[in-house]
Amino acid sequence: MEQDRVIALGFFDGVHRGHQAILNKAAELARQGGLEVAAVTFETHPRAYVRGRAPDLVCSFARRCALLQQNGAGLVVALPFDREMAETLPEDFAAMLRDRYRCRAVVCGENYHFGRNAAGRPEDFRRFGLEAHVVPPVLYRGRVVSSTYIRESVRDGKVGRARQLLGRPFFLEGPIVGGFQVGRTLDCPTINIRVEDGILMPHRGVYVSRVTVDGQTYPAVTNVGTRPTFTDADIVSVESHILNFSGDIYGHEARVDFLKFLRPERGFSDGQALRAQIAQDIRRAMEYRG
Repeated sequence: MEQDRVIALGFFDGVHRGHQAILNKAAELARQGGLEVAAVTFETHPRAYVRGRAPDLVCSFARRCALLQQNGAGLVVALPFDREMAETLPEDFAAMLRDRYRCRAVVCGENYHFGRNAAGRPEDFRRFGLEAHVVPPVLYRGRVVSSTYIRESVRDGKVGRARQLLGRPFFLEGPIVGGFQVGRTLDCPTINIRVEDGILMPHRGVYVSRVTVDGQTYPAVTNVGTRPTFTDADIVSVESHILNFSGDIYGHEARVDFLKFLRPERGFSDGQALRAQIAQDIRRAMEYRG
């Protein structure tokens, strides 16, 4: 027989420390009641429907689902956010959770809204026959941990702060694709990853990073930018030099963790000046401890 559930509610972009607190509370309630933990989210950000454009996302849909499972959700339900969902009354949304997903209790943050015109508030679940638990916000240096705060941090190059908010490094991931082979001319071969459209990109510049490919993790230096020394094209790439590594990994999937911002992107007068700067970047990356 299918178990009744405690359902954690949210969009969960990035599955940051605030989201983790909601999932932890859901797991605690599930243990007490012999229930299953489920996370109910949306496939696409509600703003994509309501405002016509979603914010850049901290992680992809597939990664969001994987992180929810890693943080205790035995079931992840991703609902479409379309006209039908936007017009669903709060009481009908609650009834759907109860009847379709065997929800006995919900767990959410203080700012969770649901139903048509976002009219439903966490306390309204109780009026609609569900046990409701509201998790207070998690604070970092006096400010609420949120996906918005993480986006702001990453766009400013403050990846150390983003790491504190997420409880893990901010990362980008995707297949390794061919580039312009510029790094090889500088005795510094690099890999380029193709990042899914709509994913948040860090501030342009050079970072201490680490690259994970085929289950192995390596220290690296990563440039996010447009290669201004060699081209005036405004195409942003994510290009990593993996330290002390050689091998053919084109076509493989890679994840790049951003650990520390080193310097902003800038053009150089020639390849020799750039080569000297790259050598300095590599030295700083090798000295990094964190």
